[in-house]
Amino acid sequence: MTFLKSFFSKRSNLLLVYTAIVFIASYLTYFKGYDYPPSVFWDENYHIASGQKYVEGVMFMEPHPPLGKLFVALGEKIFQPNSDLDLTDFTKTDYIKDFPAGYSFLGVRFFSALFAWLSGVVFFYILYFISRNPHTSLAFSSLYVFENALITHSRAAMLEGSLLFFILLTVLYFVYLLQKKKVHWSNHLFLGLLSGLPISIKATGGIVFLLFPFLLAYKLSAGKELSEKSPRFSEPRFQRDSARLFFIQFFPRALSLFKNFITKGLIFSAGILIVFFSVWYVHFTLGKTAQEEKYYKASDQYKMIMENGLTGSPKYFFTMLGDNLAYMANYNKGVPKLDVCKPDENGSHPMTWPLGDKSINYRWEKNSEGVRYMYLQGNPIIWLMGLAGVILSLILIIGRLIFKMPIKNRRLFFLIVAFSSLYLAYMAMMLQIERVMYLYHYFIPLLFSFILTFLVFSYIFEERIASKSKVLFASLIAMVIIIALTYNFFSPLSYYQPLTTDQFEKRVWFDFWKLKPVK
Repeated sequence: MTFLKSFFSKRSNLLLVYTAIVFIASYLTYFKGYDYPPSVFWDENYHIASGQKYVEGVMFMEPHPPLGKLFVALGEKIFQPNSDLDLTDFTKTDYIKDFPAGYSFLGVRFFSALFAWLSGVVFFYILYFISRNPHTSLAFSSLYVFENALITHSRAAMLEGSLLFFILLTVLYFVYLLQKKKVHWSNHLFLGLLSGLPISIKATGGIVFLLFPFLLAYKLSAGKELSEKSPRFSEPRFQRDSARLFFIQFFPRALSLFKNFITKGLIFSAGILIVFFSVWYVHFTLGKTAQEEKYYKASDQYKMIMENGLTGSPKYFFTMLGDNLAYMANYNKGVPKLDVCKPDENGSHPMTWPLGDKSINYRWEKNSEGVRYMYLQGNPIIWLMGLAGVILSLILIIGRLIFKMPIKNRRLFFLIVAFSSLYLAYMAMMLQIERVMYLYHYFIPLLFSFILTFLVFSYIFEERIASKSKVLFASLIAMVIIIALTYNFFSPLSYYQPLTTDQFEKRVWFDFWKLKPVK
């Protein structure tokens, strides 16, 4: 707490103003009018069905961990905008085809849109903890605030709004811990608790697990524990009796570091498991009955547990968890592979995601003004900046490794290495998956690319930022204006606003986006 007070005291008023700016801007882009359109699109058919099962206490199995769908159910339970409608058919299916007239999406979309809104502020503070510069942090917050694809997908009863929020919250705590002189066991536990949240929404949220080894590596490097406390191999005394000194001095120290790593790793893992198991326990407790004898692929023991009303008993927790995890694994095996030859294929290859391939038409509707589109279409300026950030980061890293280029700022360079590793690890994982994947699966590394863009900028222009270069800050203002104007130009595709065919075609900047107007 002392660190936080000293960290914020210098620019507290300015930070409050900038926080308010990001807060209001994110509200306008992500949250305002989130219940429009009053029509279902993409995977809402699945997740609303799951949410209603929670509300009615019906058991089900699903290919994702429960937390994201629990938020869908919680929003519906809090607002109850459909309490006068008969929704019993929702609990009999995993995919809702028909919604009753007057159905409101106010509840089921609430938490996704809320978390997406708050993520703007979290992203701003990630940049601020990295740079300690509120001006550049505000400017680069526009990368998140005005990103059209994130806006489209997050204003829906889907999982990415909550998933990205908890990933960003975990990253925020990670960069905060880097500032602390000493990280206690409770900090590792809390980092684990935060990491458990995205993992409990989607398996892809597990990428945050890599933050832990980078935290330990940074603290080890910053404290110079090994170099300062271990013997110097070049010293004459070491050369005279190297074996004896190794076992007397170096080996015990290495063993101590190993034990330290294991201890902190267990604490961190315990935090993850506490959240993960707690979320699944809630899932089991709510699923008390099976609708029309639909048990999915539950074992006979699982059925017995339900028939005897023991789903809330910790004794049978791992039996139910094992059945659910097995169902998730089998479900993904049945998902078809990417087929680019299919005329209606919405999937795309991970290697093409950084370029925005392929945009997805979530829904469309003709009216007298033209055609309303709900399209997963990114802000091209922002995506190209993110890709440039990744490329420049890799150039800096390779330049250091191969050409031994000097490091200007060790902390920033370390973060460049860390987030580049997170980006590459995620993409490598995606390339190993055989099932069809979609553009929104790139959202997590997209956020990492935004952070890398900011890191590279801060690293390269560190002196100019410190000297408050007018040209540099004028360029940042111009950047924000261009990003905002591009967002506005593509916003009809994000907010289901009508476009004529000519207006639509003006937004087809690249053929590989595969944007197609409805005629």
